[in-house]
Amino acid sequence: MIKIEELNFKYNDEIIFENADVEIPSGKITVILGPNGVGKTTLLKIITKSLKAQATKGFSFQNDFKKMFYLPQNASCPTGVSTFDYLSTVFFKNGWKWFLNESEKELVNKALYEVELFDKKDLNVENLSAGELQKANMALGLLSGADLFLLDEAVSNMDLINEIKIFNMLNKLLYKEDGGVTSVLIMHDINTAANFGEYFIGIKKGKKGKIVQARKDEFFTKENLKEIYGIDFEITNLNGKIYVQAVG
Repeated sequence: MIKIEELNFKYNDEIIFENADVEIPSGKITVILGPNGVGKTTLLKIITKSLKAQATKGFSFQNDFKKMFYLPQNASCPTGVSTFDYLSTVFFKNGWKWFLNESEKELVNKALYEVELFDKKDLNVENLSAGELQKANMALGLLSGADLFLLDEAVSNMDLINEIKIFNMLNKLLYKEDGGVTSVLIMHDINTAANFGEYFIGIKKGKKGKIVQARKDEFFTKENLKEIYGIDFEITNLNGKIYVQAVG
């Protein structure tokens, strides 16, 4: 579990979070929702410690995960490098490696199969589509050995079929025999999030980073979504599937 208490953060003179409490449970897919500019990416960067919270007397940060994999919203990629070689860089611990051993090659090929890019392994990575590049970056996560994935709009450039495939992969990772992988995603598609996420964090619009967080059945209420987005929603639950539609 990640637990943050009394989080304070401001950018220039704008308060992003003020005495905010956040919990991210282990063994679940957690989705962070909210309008643009409320601090979703900032929260992920605070967790990775690439941004430092402005500590107050009560600030505390607890992280029980061993290793994080962070995929930013606009991840850059090299040019003139094949997809296979791009994934191979995960093994470059102390500089460039001129060759991979057979075990490492097998791991790269397995990751390519997992994200359905094996047929693109010899294609230069800059020639992948936006969605394929995100899948290649997900393969980097598979190879990293991380037990926590932090994904900033990782499925935003994918069609619905590939979104579903990525979520199915994340579900499989939760139950790996050698230890599950907890995932945290920033998303904008509320309906996709509602039907694949298990735990939700909503950052309210214009409320100094006030946070709503709960399991799915408690999170998706008209009141919560109105607080987060500032508009009204209709919510329908059909046989456990949640559908959300803005009405104002």
